[in-house]
Amino acid sequence: MEKGPCLLIVAAAMVLLPLAGVVCLFRRKGMAVTGKDVELKKWRIIARPFALLFIPIHVFMGDRVLLYLLGALAIIFIATDLYRLFSRRQLSLFYKKTEIQRFSSMTSFLVAVFIIFFLFPPKVSYLCLTFIVVGDLAAKISGMKFGRTRLIHGKTLEGSLGFLTGCLYAGSVICMIFGFPCSYLLIGALCATLAELFTFYVDDNFTIGILTGVTLQALHYFQVI
Repeated sequence: MEKGPCLLIVAAAMVLLPLAGVVCLFRRKGMAVTGKDVELKKWRIIARPFALLFIPIHVFMGDRVLLYLLGALAIIFIATDLYRLFSRRQLSLFYKKTEIQRFSSMTSFLVAVFIIFFLFPPKVSYLCLTFIVVGDLAAKISGMKFGRTRLIHGKTLEGSLGFLTGCLYAGSVICMIFGFPCSYLLIGALCATLAELFTFYVDDNFTIGILTGVTLQALHYFQVI
């Protein structure tokens, strides 16, 4: 089989498997109930894995098409946020209560992904995107289901371990497909986990990818990796 169809099949599997897992978990008793400290929009969690489609879009269509797409999506979400903030309409079906007076995590995510693909090469941008998508998803599930040991800012040890595990698992698939160095995976996964843990006042959907990408590029520039 040619390389192109193989990549497409693997990329589709990367999207569908996490999606199926999330749907199954949310069908279980208790997983669809939000605690007083956590507010979830289930459709946003279920939709998140589809962001991995940005990788095959980049592979098959190139930088320009993907950047135009990401730029258009980011502008739409920024405009929606501005409308929401100035009109004081909550749009509660789509946005969390914690996002009433700030830009949404969806906007932060799209802006971060645009910057990642604009600034960094594929071996960095693909991993950063994967860390944001799969790591965050794994952290939410493990934190909700098993979170007991509190760390800082309401985050748990179990959630952080879930984030790291998700990054390593999904990142290893990316490295296997594209032949990226394992050093990028190990350092990047650790950096992304620390960025998620120590992000307080800025949306971690923005900081995880940017800080991880800058770290990997800096280490590559100084020939550490």
